[in-house]
Amino acid sequence: MMDELPKLLQGVTRFTLFFLSLGCVAWAVWPNEKAVFGGFMVGAIASVFGSWHLAWKTIRLGDVILSGRKPRAGFGFIFRTSLALLAVIVSDRYLEFSPAATVVGLFTAPLATLLLSLLANRRVRGGNSGYERGEK
Repeated sequence: MMDELPKLLQGVTRFTLFFLSLGCVAWAVWPNEKAVFGGFMVGAIASVFGSWHLAWKTIRLGDVILSGRKPRAGFGFIFRTSLALLAVIVSDRYLEFSPAATVVGLFTAPLATLLLSLLANRRVRGGNSGYERGEK
């Protein structure tokens, strides 16, 4: 169970890097749409940083609970929200990218997490279902 999170995080990072590379290629092919592709890439980068932070907090919280101490903090929702808001502000005001495209980019890592988790869950269910019901 402990080795699932790093594998999932690696898959999310690869998924995000794939879409970042597609954004770079699209920016090169359609330079007039740099505001859209640039905004998407800024959002995707912020999204993957938020996923890394959530994974770090999850591992840290698991270690605290296993050691028997009382956890003093949650999963860092305020930090991730602030990171997303910062990405939208920087993208819009300083880089002059599309804020809507940045928001779409912010959904890249959570969408990757959902898809990769569903695929992993599907692979586990593909085995012999007789073991789940306790049949011999």
